[in-house]
Amino acid sequence: MQNRFNHAVSTLLLVLTMLFGPNVLRADVTGSILGVVRDSTQGVVAGAHIVATNVQNNFKQETVSAADGSFRILALPAGDYKLTVTAPGFRTFTETDIKVKVNDQLHFDVTLDVGSVAEHVEIVANAVQVQTESTQLGDVIDSKKMLALPLNGRSYLDLLGLQAGVAPATAETIQQDRPVSGSLSPGNVSVNGQRETANAFLVNGGDVSEGRNLGAGLVPNLDAVEEFRLITNSFDAEYGKFSGAVMNAITKSGTNSFHGDAFWFLRNSALDANGYFANAAGLPRTELHRKQFGAVGGGPILKNRLFWFADYQGTRQTKGAETTTTLPTVDQRQGNFDTHLLTGTVDGPLTGTGGAQSWAQVLNTRLGLPAGTIFPDEPYSFPGCTSNTGPNPCVFPVDPVSGLAHIPGPTDPNNAWVAPASGILPFIPAPKVAGDVSNNYTDNSQKDKENDNKYALKVDFINKTTGNWSWYYTIDDSIVHSALPFASVPGFPSDTPSRAQQFVMSNTKTFGATAVNESRVSFFRTALHKDNPAGSFAKLSSLGFVTGGLGIIPSTTPGYPEYVP
Repeated sequence: MQNRFNHAVSTLLLVLTMLFGPNVLRADVTGSILGVVRDSTQGVVAGAHIVATNVQNNFKQETVSAADGSFRILALPAGDYKLTVTAPGFRTFTETDIKVKVNDQLHFDVTLDVGSVAEHVEIVANAVQVQTESTQLGDVIDSKKMLALPLNGRSYLDLLGLQAGVAPATAETIQQDRPVSGSLSPGNVSVNGQRETANAFLVNGGDVSEGRNLGAGLVPNLDAVEEFRLITNSFDAEYGKFSGAVMNAITKSGTNSFHGDAFWFLRNSALDANGYFANAAGLPRTELHRKQFGAVGGGPILKNRLFWFADYQGTRQTKGAETTTTLPTVDQRQGNFDTHLLTGTVDGPLTGTGGAQSWAQVLNTRLGLPAGTIFPDEPYSFPGCTSNTGPNPCVFPVDPVSGLAHIPGPTDPNNAWVAPASGILPFIPAPKVAGDVSNNYTDNSQKDKENDNKYALKVDFINKTTGNWSWYYTIDDSIVHSALPFASVPGFPSDTPSRAQQFVMSNTKTFGATAVNESRVSFFRTALHKDNPAGSFAKLSSLGFVTGGLGIIPSTTPGYPEYVP
């Protein structure tokens, strides 16, 4: 009765997984071992019993050799295995130290010697395991290699460029306005000349591609990644709809022994020298404080049956925001301009039509001049012009002492500036370099801040009746404060909060010695609210802009603040 119930539950769960699984690519996160069993005379041995055993958690997958001696063990999670082959009248054959990686198809031919089953032949596998059954091109980078390399930001995606045919994207080739995990690169690379948006990014078999720039939307904790493979060419049909490459990563699982580690990394500008340009501009050293810390750990819940593995990583970063730009000089803020900036003439007719004033009439009104003083085609200013009347006039006469033309501003009796110019000027800082020069403002005192937290939990359950189950959930919360997101001057910061979540459930069930079913359901969601204003809030009307009608139409989003710029 209990067996019937277990089979019913297994069948129901399998059907539900197949029905409700999303219709996306079904990525293989396992490997396989195949080969041929022969005797010492090279005759094939049919009916041999072959068992692949994971030495870390005692997971077993079994099969028997076919009439031609061939065998294939599918759906093996990545790990270290031993292969055991037994047959009546032959010694037991064991091959150890077999490292199965994601997407591997390892070939091991077995030669059985005549003898009793009690006798034993043990072979240690060759460290170089060549795959002769697959045409896929790519390489696997395991955890040991990833952790040994000094990765700035601790993202394994930075290692994609190590493989042949991979060219990292630049700012000129693709828009990259959706960083992942705070400020990490989304991994947009060109593989074999294909577009940077033509790649697939998978974690534990689930698609984690971000929907705008089609890079990675999720980067797990580096210490929690078991390995990843970048398949660059000739990949199997299961990886449909992508013409570039497939980045397939799997995370670590618990084993029969407890294991884990903790880490803490620091970058501090106090240990750095000042940069050349900051030093030349008389600025202090640009601040950079980054702390990355966390821990990973896993072990058994029930030995040989139920395992867990969890991880956390936090990132805290404060980085100086550097800017160099040209701002209005002190003279220009007071309305005094060099004549080379006031070239051109007054356009339009002498008088307006339909009750509207012409441009010449508007200038007369703002400057408090009698009607007709300013006329069409009159120069705005030129060297030597001393009056806006007389035989050789201009709109803005030149001061003979300073040599600058004066446009009356807010402090003058007749203010010629438009209201928005007067309203926005207080938001623009004064230059730091005196004189009429370009790049007269340099600053690195503003701070970009990043706060990122990522959590993950993986549970594996080994059960012959219902099949082997795996559950994985991760969440990555991040908020990035940008000091200079829109403007090149301080005072206009923004905040970008984001969240990425993934849930993967998979089941691998063996039916007899010749059939294996692997099913998986995956959920991935990423949400990002880019550049929410965090300062410089001001009503358009208070700045002098005309709103509504033919003026500026404010945002129709209820409660959304108006801000500068």
